[in-house]
Amino acid sequence: MRSRHLPARRAACITTLGALSTFLAPSPVGAQSIGVRVLCTNHGPNIAEPIVDRDGQSLLAAEATCVVQGGPMDGAVETQHNLWHYDKGSGALLSGHAVTRKPGALSATVITQGGLALRMTDGKVSGWNASGTGRMTLATGAAASLAGRSFNWTANPTGPASYVVQVTFGP
Repeated sequence: MRSRHLPARRAACITTLGALSTFLAPSPVGAQSIGVRVLCTNHGPNIAEPIVDRDGQSLLAAEATCVVQGGPMDGAVETQHNLWHYDKGSGALLSGHAVTRKPGALSATVITQGGLALRMTDGKVSGWNASGTGRMTLATGAAASLAGRSFNWTANPTGPASYVVQVTFGP
């Protein structure tokens, strides 16, 4: 006699195996959400340039080098390039992209949306929070299961010229 709960148990087993296969042998079948941390350090000038005819507004071309923790690209080195428009206490991402490399794998991402809010203490900037969305436009090797997948991200500073990005790829 078959149990009424067999499909639910089978689904739970498939979900568990799907999550494990994401990290052991990525496959688009039964794709699951994947969360990774990206630890970044800014390099280059990264200086906000005032926009001459717009009071309180500036433009920032930022570059960073990062290390990926977790997921199929664990241990990879990422290079980010982002362009931000700041208007007083907030920022809007105008464009952003990254290339991530490790032996046997390569990926490229486009940041499709991003916003940043400055935290103020006693009238001075004391930190920031940022979030947005993106899409992996190219992925090879160990990262192939992420090709074409969208993701959400949040970021916070970890010290002078450094920050951490939490990325969650959807199924």
